[in-house]
Amino acid sequence: MSIPDGFARVARLSELSENRGKIVQIGGRAIALWRVDGRVYALDNLCPHQHFPTMHLAQRDGKTLICPMHGWTFSLGSGIEKTGRGKIATFRVEVNGDDVYVEEPTSTW
Repeated sequence: MSIPDGFARVARLSELSENRGKIVQIGGRAIALWRVDGRVYALDNLCPHQHFPTMHLAQRDGKTLICPMHGWTFSLGSGIEKTGRGKIATFRVEVNGDDVYVEEPTSTW
């Protein structure tokens, strides 16, 4: 499998736990990786509420992340806040063997 242009290798699949997020850097931007039910999700590590870099520390409830600072909840797949008050950037993920690749952000925010 070839990885499309615009993706960066960020981790090994074997480094990702089902119960904890992992923070990685792509071009100076912090991305939170989550492995849930065998699938890897990538989203901006900054909660859009007050821009705390805490999404890798979030509590997970199924495919929902709960920001540890103020309890905002986000869908892992879409990044949409469950009450509709905000959205967190999400990024496409490709896995090739044990290598995890994430779509490179197009901006710093």
